[in-house]
Amino acid sequence: MVLDTSACFALLQNEPGAEDVEAFLVEARESRLALHGSFVTLTELEYIITQEESAADAALALAKVKAWPVKWLHSDANLCSEAAKLKAAHRLSFADSFVAATAMRLGAVLVHKDPEFNAVSSEVKQRVLPPKGAAGAEPTT
Repeated sequence: MVLDTSACFALLQNEPGAEDVEAFLVEARESRLALHGSFVTLTELEYIITQEESAADAALALAKVKAWPVKWLHSDANLCSEAAKLKAAHRLSFADSFVAATAMRLGAVLVHKDPEFNAVSSEVKQRVLPPKGAAGAEPTT
């Protein structure tokens, strides 16, 4: 599984879907599940939390996330090319094209709550978490 930024925020901010992300972390700690993330998720977490709260809060959140049992995939020429192809073919943000390319490279399920990923649903397996404000909503696959 690949955690999108929205999945990380779900847990960090106790949004709907937080319990699912926590369950994935427990499985990963017990070596029953491989969890991955894209470098761009770390970047998004840092700049969003810095803008909305403070640099100190961002540093604390990043320390927490980096302690999770997640393997972070960093960019290389092939990942850049795959992200560029996705960005050119679909209405995806720059960051989401890297997250989707990460999931594709790993053959992993992308865990998120971002409707923008609907554009690549035929190419990327997905586990969609409930959106903000969806109390009691069940995740879909």
